[in-house]
Amino acid sequence: MKKILFFAVLITATTASIAQVRAPLSVAKGAKLIGVGFGGLSYTNSVSKTSYSNTPTVYTSDGNNFNLSVYPSIAWFVQDKLAIGGGVSVSFYTGKSKSSNTGSSITSENTYNQPSFYLSPYARLYFGGSAKGMPFVQANAQYGIYGGTSKNTSSTGSSSKTTTKPKGDWNAGASFGYEHFISDYVGFYGAIGFSYGSSKTDYEYKPSTGTGYTYTSEYNRWYVPVNVGLQVHLPKKK
Repeated sequence: MKKILFFAVLITATTASIAQVRAPLSVAKGAKLIGVGFGGLSYTNSVSKTSYSNTPTVYTSDGNNFNLSVYPSIAWFVQDKLAIGGGVSVSFYTGKSKSSNTGSSITSENTYNQPSFYLSPYARLYFGGSAKGMPFVQANAQYGIYGGTSKNTSSTGSSSKTTTKPKGDWNAGASFGYEHFISDYVGFYGAIGFSYGSSKTDYEYKPSTGTGYTYTSEYNRWYVPVNVGLQVHLPKKK
């Protein structure tokens, strides 16, 4: 966390001196920075067969899943080369699978879905460079929630359901990157950074017979994100 705070202070401390250098219209005060969010859209159908050396039984699973995600972002240059804004990330994942094995006539079916929603404020500071491209540093954070359910049904008539009850998921970090302007209004960028995050989730398990229970999972992580993408720069209207 100390590294993250250091980058945030560095951005604030150097803004005044950098702003004195005349900036191209694409990063000048009043311009907008729009992230072209390449949302994910996928459908997968899969079949797996598993066998073991200590038994002739073959285990088979046949499933499919669908995933959709979008993450647009927008920021405003509050002064030359300094943009402040944020984005949203919305996704939905759903799937179904059927399992069986050659040693039994019993089959089972699993269905699951997981929606999520995240807010992601950030600040980006460009420095140096030229009209062809500029390096930048960025401080960002993310907070969101995710939920969902999964259900297992057996051909014997028994079933169970697990409900996800999120308590919150957040991360924060800083990154360094470079944006190459392929036109007056569009740039291609790459960045690498460091992030730390934490999440806590409650789960409620309910079987069709017997007593259910709840359990909690806490997860802390740090990671090194590498991002590439396109940015659209809209200069301030005269």
